[in-house]
Amino acid sequence: MKQQQNNQWRRMLVSAILSGVSILSMSAQVADGPKGLYKLNEIVQQDGKHVEAGFQQYKYCLDNYTLMFNYYNVPDKGAHTFNIGISNPDGKPLTYTGELSKTENKGIQTFATSDSTFTLRWFNDRSDFDPHLFPFQTNIDEYYEQVRDSDDIIQRTMNLLQMKLGDKVHRLHGVWKLRGHQKSNTARSQYWIVKEQQDRYVIFGHDMAVLVFPNPSFPQGSLNCISMSCNYLSDNVVDCDGNNMILHWLDGETVSVTSIDNNGRPCVMIWDRCGLPQNIQEVFGTEVPQMSKDISRFMVEGFLEKYGKQPDSICWAFETFDYAVDVNERNNAIFPILMRNGFSDEYNAMKDSLLSRLIAGEINADEAVGRYMFWFYKNFDRHTNCSSKYFWKLASDVHVNYHKVMSKYAPEPVGCKVDDKTYLLRLPSCMGVVPTWEWLIKKADEFKSSGCKNLILDLRGNGGGSDRYSLMFTLFMGSAGAIEEERSYYRCGLDNNNNLKKVYWNKEFLAQIDSIDDGRFVDWWIVKKGDQVYEPQVHKAAIIIDNGTASAGETPVRFVRNHAKCRAKVYGREGTYGCEWSGNCNEVRLPHSNITLRYPMTVDANLDAHCKERNPSLKPDVIIPLPYPEQLTDNIDSWVLWVAKKM
Repeated sequence: MKQQQNNQWRRMLVSAILSGVSILSMSAQVADGPKGLYKLNEIVQQDGKHVEAGFQQYKYCLDNYTLMFNYYNVPDKGAHTFNIGISNPDGKPLTYTGELSKTENKGIQTFATSDSTFTLRWFNDRSDFDPHLFPFQTNIDEYYEQVRDSDDIIQRTMNLLQMKLGDKVHRLHGVWKLRGHQKSNTARSQYWIVKEQQDRYVIFGHDMAVLVFPNPSFPQGSLNCISMSCNYLSDNVVDCDGNNMILHWLDGETVSVTSIDNNGRPCVMIWDRCGLPQNIQEVFGTEVPQMSKDISRFMVEGFLEKYGKQPDSICWAFETFDYAVDVNERNNAIFPILMRNGFSDEYNAMKDSLLSRLIAGEINADEAVGRYMFWFYKNFDRHTNCSSKYFWKLASDVHVNYHKVMSKYAPEPVGCKVDDKTYLLRLPSCMGVVPTWEWLIKKADEFKSSGCKNLILDLRGNGGGSDRYSLMFTLFMGSAGAIEEERSYYRCGLDNNNNLKKVYWNKEFLAQIDSIDDGRFVDWWIVKKGDQVYEPQVHKAAIIIDNGTASAGETPVRFVRNHAKCRAKVYGREGTYGCEWSGNCNEVRLPHSNITLRYPMTVDANLDAHCKERNPSLKPDVIIPLPYPEQLTDNIDSWVLWVAKKM
């Protein structure tokens, strides 16, 4: 009935290979018996002799089954890791029988000795038990007392198995399933994973963790689990029973754990957030969702099955490309918008075609990633791009090269009168360097005292930066509240959240996003219809754009169309660069390459409608019929003079 455990458990790697032995049985529901968690306090043999068991034993009594927990004393007094066995040897829940006989009855007797205690009497008919503890062919009395100590090791273990985890103090909080070990021990990669021979799960609570080794036949078969102390040293370091483990968060649902094995070598294991198997959850009364992430492409076995044995060059190219796809799909704020607007079939066909050509060696990783990102760039959003050489080869055909159509294309800051009625502000950048904020303030004061009633804001070549710069002069054009509601969303996720925390000031928002599931959208900003009312400070206004007008440079176009009614018009020959429907970019370096992926973390609600046009540029209201000017620097060129007269 009791089985001595081996001390080798203490020496095995806590993070990956600890295991134990357990048995659990269930039977029909009954109500007349002890309920709750009870600890064995005394063993009394038939002749009245009291003995020390040398192990700890508990009964967890419920209406439909009884669990028996055992853990054995560990020689090292500083140890906090215990192999816990769970069993129910007679296969029945405990019911009160009353005390029948101490010497003659050979069945099981259960009788209450108080409201918080009971006695279990059983007959030992097995000669393989320790005769010093359990004499053969005699009755044994076990005295149990209800556990009321919340710090009791078994009580705390039961809490975790029942998902009573306490306050969340770390990202690890919850249940994780071991995917396998990383073949090349690369902590930053989740590719080339070799599956372990035995499944295992770990439940992390407030200051304690439990490893669970499932069995498909449970509760008829055994269930192995280990209880251990857990100390969270930082977001990236956790101490499990004196073993420090380094964490690298691959995404919100996947973490690599680097520990040192018994031979002093690093070992990288990959874990995915996941509920315990359904048969275990049913026993312990929990409902934690199973893992939904597709991990097949990360596994060595899955890659070999699908593509066969490939040279290292193809394997690394696959990881580079698949990593780009994974990062983009999980984090890019425009991606879910496109998928729900009917582009999923085209997207998947494009992605699968590139992957097939990559595996066949027809294209390299630079071209595969470049073509993949160009699909987004060309059709929907120019914030989505990458540093691939092939990408920029494709992108060069999307926009007019003004350096080829003008003798000099180098816009510089200008703030001056065009004529007695019109003031020109040329803003070639919103980065705060050329021009500076101080320069802009000086020119704003100059405009206000100039007596000019008309204003031209020239944004040609403005590659973006901060809306603070581009909107200073644009606000002078406002003449009404918002004609239509404007709304944008932030896409939550580990990569996005970590990046946002480096640059964003709103602590309340940053605290909110950590509690939201990866991939979900939250409001970033909202301008309701009629909000932000402006009094006009100009009679007529104009904005001049070209293909180089991007991001924060495009914001003024949108502003005047929603706040200036007919007072302001947008002039140009081509549309803007095409970044207005997204913003707040993040950059990710791809493995085995020098390629950097760039994608937006926020998306405008209007993308739902505009994505169907497959052209993200903002078009001018008025097409300038003139040829390109000879040069654009710090001059008043032919386009400015034409617009001033047209106003």
